[in-house]
Amino acid sequence: MNIANLIALFRIVCLPVIIYLIYQETATASSIAVFLFALAIISDIVDGYVARKRNEVTKAGSFLDLFADKTLTLILMFIFVLTEAFSVWLLLIFVVREIVAIFVRWFATRDSILVGEKVYSKLVVASQFGVVLGLLIENFLIMDNVVDGMFLVYTEIFIVLMTIFAVIVSVVSVFHYLFAYHFGLRKRKKVGRKVENENMVVLANKRARGYHSKYRRRLLKKFSKRRKAPLIFLSHNKKDMFIGAATKTKNFDHVVIAGGDGSFEGALNYKPFHEKVLGFFPLGAGNAYYSYFYKGNRFEYLRSRFNFMEIDLDILELEWEGGKTQSTFITLGIDSDVARYSKERTKSGFSDYIKASYKALLRAKSDYDFSCKLDGKKRELNNCPNLTICKVPYYGYGVRSITGNLDSDDNYVYASAVINTHNVFLNKAVRFWGLILGMLNKDKNPLLKLKAKKFIIESEVPFPIQAGGEFLGHTKWVKVRVVRKQKVLVI
Repeated sequence: MNIANLIALFRIVCLPVIIYLIYQETATASSIAVFLFALAIISDIVDGYVARKRNEVTKAGSFLDLFADKTLTLILMFIFVLTEAFSVWLLLIFVVREIVAIFVRWFATRDSILVGEKVYSKLVVASQFGVVLGLLIENFLIMDNVVDGMFLVYTEIFIVLMTIFAVIVSVVSVFHYLFAYHFGLRKRKKVGRKVENENMVVLANKRARGYHSKYRRRLLKKFSKRRKAPLIFLSHNKKDMFIGAATKTKNFDHVVIAGGDGSFEGALNYKPFHEKVLGFFPLGAGNAYYSYFYKGNRFEYLRSRFNFMEIDLDILELEWEGGKTQSTFITLGIDSDVARYSKERTKSGFSDYIKASYKALLRAKSDYDFSCKLDGKKRELNNCPNLTICKVPYYGYGVRSITGNLDSDDNYVYASAVINTHNVFLNKAVRFWGLILGMLNKDKNPLLKLKAKKFIIESEVPFPIQAGGEFLGHTKWVKVRVVRKQKVLVI
C-alpha cells in the first residue's frame, strides 16, 4: 500500500474515534476531536501532494480517497444532527446533492455524455470540512464552558458562513449537472449513416430467455410489423442455431438478431453474415448489445417509428488455448466466473446473475497476476481481480465496463483492469467498487484504462475467460486484436 493510500486510510480511521470523543462530552475529548479532524484536513492536502510527488496520481490502486472525504464529513454532520447542533434539512441538501450527482452521471454514462464536476466537488468538500471543523470547535468551547466569549461568537459566524457557502455550491452544482446533461443531449452528434431504405429480416431465437415473456413476444411482433420485416425463427440445433440462415436471408441487407448477447455473438461468428448489416432485438437478460445499440432506452421504445443509423464496428478476435472466436466484449478473471456460475439458466436472467455473483463472491479466485504485452510493450497487472477487453463498453443493464468514449472503428482494442494495491482480502470489494465507478463513468482508481492494437496476456495460473456473456473455460494466455469490421444498426 503506497503512502498516499495510507494517508487516505487515516481519515477513515479517524471517523469512529472522533465520534467516540464527541459522545464523551468533556472538554479534553472535544479538544482531541478538533485536533484529529484538523489532522484529517491536513492529510487531505498532503496525500494529493504526496501522490503527485511520487507519481502515484494515475497509478491504479486506491479506492479509499474517493470515500474518505464524503464519509468523514457527512457522517459527522449526521452525528451533530443527532446532538441537535446541526440542521437535518441542511444535511439533506448535501445528501440530495450527492444522489442527484449519482443519477445524472448514471444517465450521462448511458447516453455517452461527459459531465464535468472537478471544481464543484473540491469546493463542496472544502466547505463541508469548514462546517464540521466549526461544529467541533463550537462543541469544544461549550464543553469548556466558554459560552460568553467572542471566540464562540466568531466560531458560530464561521459556521454560518461556511454552511451558506456549502449550500450555495451544492445547489449550483446540482443545476450544473442537470444543465450539462440537458445541453449534452441537445448537442450530441448523431453517429453513423442514416438507413434510407431498410431491407430487413428478423431472426429470432426461441431458446432466449426473453422469448418466454408474452410482453417481449408482443414487442417482437410489433417491431417486425413496424419495420415491415419477415420474422423467421432460428434452428433449435444447440451446436449451430444458424443452420440454413444464409439461404433464408440471402435477399436481405439488414439482419436483426432477436435473442440474447450470445445469439448476436453467434451471428458475428457466422461468415455469411460478415457482409450483412446486423441489428439486435433484446430477448436475453441484461443485454450488453441493447445498452450499446439502443443507448439504454426502454424496451417500449422498440414500438416507435425510429430511424436506424449504420456504423462500422471493430470485431475482436480472441485466441486462447481452446481455440479462436470473434467477440466485442471479453473478460478475464472474476467476472468470467460469474458467467461460469450462471450457465444453468432459468427464465429469470437477473435472478440468475445475482445468484452467480454470490457464488463468485464466495468461491472465485480474485488475485490474478497478468503479464501483458500491449503492441509489444510489457505491462504487469498484479493483484488484478478482473480485466475487461472490449469494443462494446457495457455488461448489460446499462452498466458500463469501460469508462469514457470508445471509437467504434479506430482499429484499437480497449481494456479496463481493476488493480488493488491493498490487501488481497479487499479484492472483491474493490471489484464491486469498480463496477460502481463504471456505472458513473468515473475514470478513477482502482480502474486502469488500457489501449493497444494487440493484447497478449499471460499468467502462471490458469484464469477464467468469457466472451459475449458465454463462459469459455480456463487458459494461461490470450491474444486479442481487431480482426475485421462489421456494419451494425444503432439509434
